[in-house]
Parts: sequence; structure tokens; C-alpha cells
Amino acid sequence: MKRFSTFLLLVLLGLLSLATPGVAQELVGIVGNVMAPNNQALEKAAVVVVHGPSQTRTTTTTDEAGNFAFKGLAVGGPYLLQVSQTGFQPQKIENIFLLAGKTANGTFVLFPVEKGPNQTPNRDYLTYIQQCRIIPPGEAATAARAKAATAAKPAGRPAAVATKPAAAPPATPAAVAAAAPVAAATPSPPTSAQPAAARPTAPLPAAAARSRPRYQPGSRRAGTIAPPLVDGHYDAKSGYYIYHTGTPITLPLPKGQQVRNVGRQSTESQLYQFLSSPRQQVDTVDRTRGWISFDRVFFMTGQATLTPESRNQLKNIALLLQSYPQARLKIGGYTDSVGNYQMNRQLSEARARTAWTALVEMGVSPSRLEARGYGPNYPIASNETAAGRAMNRRLSLRVLTK
Repeated sequence: MKRFSTFLLLVLLGLLSLATPGVAQELVGIVGNVMAPNNQALEKAAVVVVHGPSQTRTTTTTDEAGNFAFKGLAVGGPYLLQVSQTGFQPQKIENIFLLAGKTANGTFVLFPVEKGPNQTPNRDYLTYIQQCRIIPPGEAATAARAKAATAAKPAGRPAAVATKPAAAPPATPAAVAAAAPVAAATPSPPTSAQPAAARPTAPLPAAAARSRPRYQPGSRRAGTIAPPLVDGHYDAKSGYYIYHTGTPITLPLPKGQQVRNVGRQSTESQLYQFLSSPRQQVDTVDRTRGWISFDRVFFMTGQATLTPESRNQLKNIALLLQSYPQARLKIGGYTDSVGNYQMNRQLSEARARTAWTALVEMGVSPSRLEARGYGPNYPIASNETAAGRAMNRRLSLRVLTK
């Protein structure tokens, strides 16, 4: 009888451990850095993480280097992350889903609180987080409604299937790279640096709006943006389009610095010629003009992870920006038209944000950079061929001010 009681107790303990949620759940974390627009680390900034389902709040502050870390967070979510500091405008990201085996990491730039009327700083696309999934608000709301409808449906009847919302406008702060990277956060109004063809026009009367043909994602024709000036070829083995940048040259920069061993028609050379020539002016009317494609910046297939050799060209761009301190750039990410439009848009956003972060880490002030993902819009070649798709999977830059 005693043996039977002991056996029964062990069985009950085993069943209890199986029934207890989260006992064997994998734990992950979030780490990051908080800085001001001048790259100064913000010490003792308050960082709060809120777990949506349980509303559990975890708080910490940044150290003298502006770093923070949360450990022991459960996989999944959604989580909300907010960063604040006295005298600065807070930054917030919602609907973060932590991935198994991934520690999410982010860079947050806080702008000083402006004094006086109409003093709104340009802080679009200056928050970056990767190694997690961030659900766009529209998709999150749809999922929440579907879940509520499923919970309210009588037992035995099939639940309605939620349809995916139409393509959302560009996402604001937070590009995201993960094993299958996605990016997006809060929709924001287009900035003045957005390509002209993508900016909304004045509102139409109700009748005209109803009769207006619906925009099909990725439908803008090749030629909307002029193709690159540099010739090249498609490398089937790597899947990249390789540009023929010409004879290697050295670019003499102010203060005796140099950019060495770059092609005469390389991205660096084109940017240098634009910045150094007084005759070259920024086109403020047609913002689809003036884009220069990176010729040696590549990403892992389907990811927003830079290949190791890509950092060399980004280092050259950072050096050029340091030599011309008045210049401001916009980085645009683009994909081909294969696959889901929303995922392509998010992937292009994540890649543009990855390049943005790399340049910031190399010493470029965040206030001098903007980043935006355009997905399959504005192709420079036909998506009907492998070479054309490779050309469209690109990262480009445009000078905003010089």
C-alpha cells in the first residue's frame, strides 16, 4: 500500500508539471542602446517592457554607455517597449514578438523636447530593433478581432477566417530582421523626402474616390525611376547583380583623407562627385531623381543581414559623410515583385534600417540619415527575368541636403 501511495504521488506530480504553463518555456531577452541625435549615450534613461497578455511590467535604466538589457523574458508576446529620458521625447514600439533562440536588440534615438510652437523634430525611422517580429498595427488589430470572433462563436461551428488587410502605408520606427525578418510599427505620414510618385495627392470628392482605380502593389512600371548609370551582369551562383564600376581610383577628401581603391563609376565615386561639385544640386521637385544604387552592399537571401564584405562600402560612405558634414542622406530599400507585397515591404524596410544602423555605428549622426523601405515599388528593371529581379533587389541612397 505504501509503494502504491508513493507511485500515485509521483504520477500526480508529473501531471501537475505538464499542466503548468511556462515551466519548460524557453526564455529570451531584449538588449539595446539609447542615444541622442549627436551620438551621445543617454545614461539613466528609463526603459520599460510590458508583456501584453499578463500586463507584467519590467523596468530598468541605461548605464553610462547608454546600454540596457532585459533577461528572462518568455518567447512570444506581444510586448511593448518604451524608452524615455527627462528632457527628451520618448520612443515606443508595440506588438513585439520575441523569437525562440533570438535575443532582440535595438537602437533608440531620443530627440530633445523642442520649445516653442510648431517645433516638431524629424524623428521618422530613427528607432531600430531586430531579431524579433513586430506585427503592423492593422494586422494586429485584425488578428485581435478574429480571435474575439472565434471566442464568441458557439461551439461546434467553424470560426471565420480573418483576411489579411490591404497593403499598409510605410511603417514608422522599427525595422526588423529575424530568421524571417519583418519590420513595421506605426504608420506615419509621408515625409518630404519620399519619392514624389508615392506621395498622396489632395483628397478627392467621395464620388471620385469611389471611381478611382485601386492601386495594385508593385504595379509601377520599370522606368519610373531611371535605371542605374553603371552597367553590370547577373551572377547566377550568388543571385546578385554585379556592377562594372570601372578602373580603381583614389578619391581625395577634405582634410587630407582618402577613399582608396574604388571604381571610377562606383557608388562612392558618384556620391563624391555630387558632394564635391558646386554645380550638382539636389532636385527638390522630382524626388524620384538623384538615387544612386549601392554596388557592393548585399544581404543574405530573404533576410536583412548584411554579408561581411558589404560593410566595406558602408565604411566608405561613412567616411564621405564625415568629410562633408553638411550632407544628409536618405537610404531606400527595394525588393523584386516575387512573393507577398507586405512581406516585401517589411523586408525592404528592415534592410534600409540595417544600413542606417551600420552607418550610425560607424560614427554618422542619426539626424543626418533617413531610411525607408519601398518594397517592389519603383523598379529599375523588369521583374520577368532573373537579372532584372536581382537589379530590383537593391539598396540606394539619395542626397537630401549638401
